[in-house]
Amino acid sequence: MRLTAFALSLGLCAALPAATVFAASAKAPAKAAPAAVKYDEAKLKELEAKLAKNPKDAKLKSEAAEAHYQVGHTMMLDDNLPPRTKYPGALKHFNEALALNPKHAKAAEEKTMLENIYKQMGRPIPK
Repeated sequence: MRLTAFALSLGLCAALPAATVFAASAKAPAKAAPAAVKYDEAKLKELEAKLAKNPKDAKLKSEAAEAHYQVGHTMMLDDNLPPRTKYPGALKHFNEALALNPKHAKAAEEKTMLENIYKQMGRPIPK
């Protein structure tokens, strides 16, 4: 009787981690599809060319700031880029977005987040 109870509890203990992993994966929310990105690097270059011709156009500045933010955000989340490429590149785009529109909240938030990560790692913040 004791041997049977021992074998049963041993079997349950062995199955518990697998059941826990299965239950955790079943409960894990599905990744949300990425939001449609309006701007990519090619569109950003077009906007920068237009802005160079008309640097005082406030609407164009705002649009270029948003384009820099979106390109930087996309770069920051790109799993195909190595961290040494994507984070400094994203930070550069966030800085450009804030230079064009100092009130761009998302660019400021993500810039601060990346800078804090660099500080926590004890590394210099890329320019």
